[in-house]
Amino acid sequence: MLNVNYLLKNIGGDKINFEKQRDSLYEHFEKNMATRKLFRVDCNREDLWSLYLNSLPKDVNPIFREEELHNCHSCHSFIRKVGNVVAIDEDNYELITLFGCETHPDYTDTFKKMDEFVKQGRIENIFKFTDNRIGNKLDHEMLEDGQVLTHNHFYIDIPSVHRGGSNDVSNAKTDRNVLESSTNKISINAVETALELIESNSLYRGNEWKDELEIFKEYLEEYENSEIPDEDMFFWIKSIELGSVISRIKNQSIGTFLLNVTEGMPLDEAVGKYEEIVAPTNYKRPKPVFTEKMVERARKKIEELGFADSIERRFAVMEDLSVNDILFANRDVTPKLQDSENLFDKLKDFAAKRPRNYDKVQEIPLEDFIENVLPTAQEVELYLDYKLNNNFMSLIAPVNKDAPGMFKWDNLFSWTYKNNIADSLMKERVKSMGGDVDVDLRFSIQWNDTGEWDKNDLDAHCTEPHGNEIYYSNMKSKKTGGWLDVDIIDPKKDKPAVENIQFKDKHKMIPGEYLFRVHQYTYRGGDWGFKAEIEFDGMISEYVYPFKINHKAYVDVAKVILDEDYNFTLKNILESNASNITEWGVAYSTFVPVSLICYSPNYWGDNQVGNKHIFFILKDCVNEDRARPWFNEFLINELNEHKRVMEGLGSVARVEESENQLSGIGFSFTQRNKVTLKVKSDNIERIINVII
Repeated sequence: MLNVNYLLKNIGGDKINFEKQRDSLYEHFEKNMATRKLFRVDCNREDLWSLYLNSLPKDVNPIFREEELHNCHSCHSFIRKVGNVVAIDEDNYELITLFGCETHPDYTDTFKKMDEFVKQGRIENIFKFTDNRIGNKLDHEMLEDGQVLTHNHFYIDIPSVHRGGSNDVSNAKTDRNVLESSTNKISINAVETALELIESNSLYRGNEWKDELEIFKEYLEEYENSEIPDEDMFFWIKSIELGSVISRIKNQSIGTFLLNVTEGMPLDEAVGKYEEIVAPTNYKRPKPVFTEKMVERARKKIEELGFADSIERRFAVMEDLSVNDILFANRDVTPKLQDSENLFDKLKDFAAKRPRNYDKVQEIPLEDFIENVLPTAQEVELYLDYKLNNNFMSLIAPVNKDAPGMFKWDNLFSWTYKNNIADSLMKERVKSMGGDVDVDLRFSIQWNDTGEWDKNDLDAHCTEPHGNEIYYSNMKSKKTGGWLDVDIIDPKKDKPAVENIQFKDKHKMIPGEYLFRVHQYTYRGGDWGFKAEIEFDGMISEYVYPFKINHKAYVDVAKVILDEDYNFTLKNILESNASNITEWGVAYSTFVPVSLICYSPNYWGDNQVGNKHIFFILKDCVNEDRARPWFNEFLINELNEHKRVMEGLGSVARVEESENQLSGIGFSFTQRNKVTLKVKSDNIERIINVII
């Protein structure tokens, strides 16, 4: 402590002006530091205190009452609390310390040394203090003779912006460190890509990040385009300016996307990873992912490869096909085929080499059917079982026959299945709602899919062998693992409703009989029934119940029996087919004339590319869906780098209508299937089950 009045009177006070120096420090803090961001540096404050005492001139720090006059508890505490506090002059990235103030000659050398000592430290954190003042401006002491001494000390007042606790300090350090990491690991290009996707509404809830991303982009541009004398100071300054949300953007949900794009992950995969975090289980991406830059690059590539006229597509017709590309053609369509004059000669030659009688054959492999039955067949009809409802397909041809081919095979044709998938549509809907379809046994139901708003509350039920019932109020079975993992109460308009009961592992199930049924929990006016699927061992059995279900009534669908060796068998209660239902202009549960049979275009001629399909083109079958002109896996490798844009283009490009289009039923060789065919040859008619 220092008694200025006493010193002036007793020990050469004309050389001492501590009070003025104290006020100078206070004013310096108010004007040059408190208005800036404040930090602590990692200097030793006890060493700083010692430096203060030891560097004062002896005539300024004489012995008084057996102690140094400046060695007081209050000033010592002040130095320990704020001696290492600094501000940053952001114009030149220089530290400003408490001791860089104007000095009285008696303190100039001391404050210079203290200023240099503090500046040697590195910033360790921001400065926050809980109280509004540090230090005491003055206090008083009464001596034994009754004289009152006034002691002056260092002090500063702390503005509210710099007041806070340990959590503020801890969070600030995290902000700074994560900002540095975000800066080093996230590219401007990734941020620009995110902003483009947000602008086109292609990133789920991306608009919530738009403002933050724009600010972060400006920050990255500043970082890359500016000369930064001290990056450590830069990150401290910017972390305060940007705030926790942006500083920690790497750790946010959008940060997952930004990091993945920066590291080169394909855009749709990066979007998928992001949406796994932020999207609900029933969220389904509305459109493919690409940016304006990607579209422009793809456009240039398409023009470079000469594919501008190859984009426009239409349904294929009989006149497009050559006889060399088909396995069978009905008599009434033969004259329309290219090279048709060679057809019967070709079939006669083929038949003469493999004469066999299949009058009594009930079930044969597809290979035998093609090699030994088709060559002598004059007419073929296909029994349209309802289980084939997702096997509807169409052949697609180019509008311009002279346009170059952009597919991996050497012809201009592509194909598409109903709803642009070859798997169960109900299964896909269950999956999109968060249901697990990669299981050993699945029972799914679907309603509200006829175009009329069916508001009924239908429930999927399963009665297990031990009597336990899986349904909406007992969704998971402890004994078998059976689980109702999708439950719909209020169907939405124009959105099919599904429910799903699944058994993940049959070895955890109890051998016995599992009854699957549908309950009308609440009747709300829908009279169109439901569809259902039971899947196990890679086979899907489909059911249609197109009738009104009364309030609280049950409809039993089927029983699945699990034996002691964990093998499934199916016992139908509802017929696994449909009656009085038509689709694409052809009727279920009837034999439909087959106009021609062929492999998929990727296996015409000498081509052998990708998965092989076989198509049964049906008479008067007309695609009622919005057909997709191609899929990315069809395209040549030169377009791989533009696959996002090509996917988007394929989803929006229109397939023009064609009279007498080539549509029918298709099968992929990767899936086990069975089709029932009626074959007529030489006045003999037989029905054959062909295994594919």
